[in-house]
Amino acid sequence: AERRGASLLLVAEREGAVVGSVEAFTPDFLSGKQLRFWSASLPLESYVSALATAPSARRSGVGRTLMSRVEAIVWEAGESVLSLQVDELNGPALQLYRGLGDEVVGRERASTTPSRYGLVSKLLLGGVRERTLLVLQKPRPPATAEAA
Repeated sequence: AERRGASLLLVAEREGAVVGSVEAFTPDFLSGKQLRFWSASLPLESYVSALATAPSARRSGVGRTLMSRVEAIVWEAGESVLSLQVDELNGPALQLYRGLGDEVVGRERASTTPSRYGLVSKLLLGGVRERTLLVLQKPRPPATAEAA
């Protein structure tokens, strides 16, 4: 894993095949940007923009391992909060994030389209989709006596 000041991308491999990945944006990347569907009243340091696991690797610890590694990198960099958003209907993802200690701190209504081309979205892909995104954050854990 390498932080280049803008983003962090980690992949998990099993027997030479990619079975998961996570992308997170760093404060340097986020500085001065407005995240779509993000409440300006919430702190935003590092932000997990995507976590994916292959269907064959789900519920095997791949997502947990990737998120734990991102957290370690974020905390080592001195940041105080890790943020993400997830569709409120994505039960497995919510279970994972809550199991890792992330807390729901907000809700955002989102209108999304499956394509950036409005006509394609409307005619071929079902049009605009209304959904609710949950905003989750995990604060930096307090330092332990061993770490001090």
